[in-house]
Amino acid sequence: MNPKKILLAFLAPSLVALISGSALLAEDTAKVQGDQSVVLKERQQFNKLKRSTRNIYKVTMRSSVVYRLQTALGYVSTIDLPEKALKVFVGDQELFKVGVYETQVLIKPVTDELDARTNLVIVTASGRLAFDVSVGGPETADFVLDFRLPQDDEMLVQNAFDKKVEEKSQQLEKEFKEKEKGLEKQAEQLSEQKLKEKIAAQSRSVSLKSSATKDGVQVNLLSLSQVGDKAYLRFSVLNYSKMPYRVSKVFVGMITEERKFFKKREDSSIEFQSELSLSNLIAPDSYVYGVLSFDYRALSKNGKSVFRILEEGGNRAMEIKDFAWLE
Repeated sequence: MNPKKILLAFLAPSLVALISGSALLAEDTAKVQGDQSVVLKERQQFNKLKRSTRNIYKVTMRSSVVYRLQTALGYVSTIDLPEKALKVFVGDQELFKVGVYETQVLIKPVTDELDARTNLVIVTASGRLAFDVSVGGPETADFVLDFRLPQDDEMLVQNAFDKKVEEKSQQLEKEFKEKEKGLEKQAEQLSEQKLKEKIAAQSRSVSLKSSATKDGVQVNLLSLSQVGDKAYLRFSVLNYSKMPYRVSKVFVGMITEERKFFKKREDSSIEFQSELSLSNLIAPDSYVYGVLSFDYRALSKNGKSVFRILEEGGNRAMEIKDFAWLE
């Protein structure tokens, strides 16, 4: 027999096995990459992470949540705190090395075991942070978790609300000044204090204590304010269920009712055009604030105020009727 044919017959099974193994390896690699992407997305949603840049996130401190922190071999992950870390505990110091530097906690794996896991607990003056620490690839690792206090989130909403009120006040002041510009004699008699009194006369507010609850989600109306021709409805949403609440739509308006057969039923509904300031995803165990700004209008004689919040793809819509209005 030809020596070349003998050699080819001997090598053929090995070549087939090599090619098959390469194909299976490529399929496994693609599957791992796909799984990593899914795990990363799920962890970001669970931790309610807000990406500022690649592998770096901003997140609000919550003592009732176990955050999922993924490290990577050869890399260090940093936990930035808004206040000094008082105590730090780690489950397995042989698998992970932890360093504490006042408001920063550094953690890195010191083992080559890809399935290594432990827990980490940080205690600050405001509460406790708990972590489930694992190891993965650097592409999906959390290099920096930048924490901020819950009241800082509330302050951001309040500042946005105060900014809108201040902008409207400045607009009114400008309009008053332009109106008086052509009347020099009258403008001289109009002092700065009088101008402020005119603006203040157009600003008013009423506190609200109305609320509605459905399947572990509660909405609370806090206040209704008016500055000039603009109105601002402040509210909060508490999600104490185990499922995220995705906001589809929030609006305020007016409904009228008619009596038929000794019962009242809704006759018509008018939605006021408004601008919403609210996160569209409210994670479990979260408490967020929102503001609806709209052109103020008085209710009709038979009209009643109405507030509605709708859930995207869900049935946890809520409605609050007949709450106090500025007349």
